[in-house]
Parts: sequence; structure tokens; C-alpha cells
Amino acid sequence: MLWLIIAYFANGLAQFFEKSLQAQGLGAYVPSALIMMYCVGGVIGFPLYLIFRGKISRTELVFGLGVGICSFAGNFSIIQALKYLPAYTTFPIAVGGAIVVVAICSWLFFGEHLSASAKWGIVCGIVAIGLLTVG
Repeated sequence: MLWLIIAYFANGLAQFFEKSLQAQGLGAYVPSALIMMYCVGGVIGFPLYLIFRGKISRTELVFGLGVGICSFAGNFSIIQALKYLPAYTTFPIAVGGAIVVVAICSWLFFGEHLSASAKWGIVCGIVAIGLLTVG
């Protein structure tokens, strides 16, 4: 549970950082700000990885690169979207959409069980994203 609490606040602060770039008029610095963010993450993460695991396998490297590229593209896209959409629309669509996609993909590809209430939650999430898009 502690890791979820840390993730909750860390992800929230990362999104606040994204909004702050636009609010401060620093939109031209988006690529360099994101590169710096990922470099800092690497400087912190790599030594921890070595301490806890010792070496990086080819599979871990490929998946890590894939996740990093997707993360960079997602964060870059959110910051770009903030140029045209308010934060109250951008973040719920990006975050809510990701939750819906993960739930559906986990069900389809990993056979995770979705209860009736979970399925209704996905439907409500899709409707909410639609309402935010047109609202």
C-alpha cells in the first residue's frame, strides 16, 4: 500500500509539473524539460536497480526502453494538449483513458477477471471521457 501512496503523489506531482510548464509560458522548453526529467529518473533509478538486481537482461532492457518511449510520448502529448485544452479536460482524459485501456487490455491479453461492477466502471469511464471531450 505504501508504494501506491507514493505512486499517487509522485504521479500527481508529475502532472502538476506538466501543467506548470504551460502555465509559466515555458512551452518551448517541453522537450528539454522532459529529457531532463527522464535523465534524473535514470540517475536515481539505475543505481537502485543495480543494488537490488545486479544486472540488466536483454528482455528487461527492451521492455524498459519500450515503457520509457511510451512514457515520453505520453507526457509530451499531454503537455502539447495543454496548449489547446484546459487541465480539467486534459488530465481526466489522459489518466482516465489509461485506466480504461489497462483494464480492457488486462482482461483481453492476460485473462484477468472483471466483475460486473468493474465492467460497469469501464463503461462509466468511457462515458465520462466522452462527456469531458465534448464539455
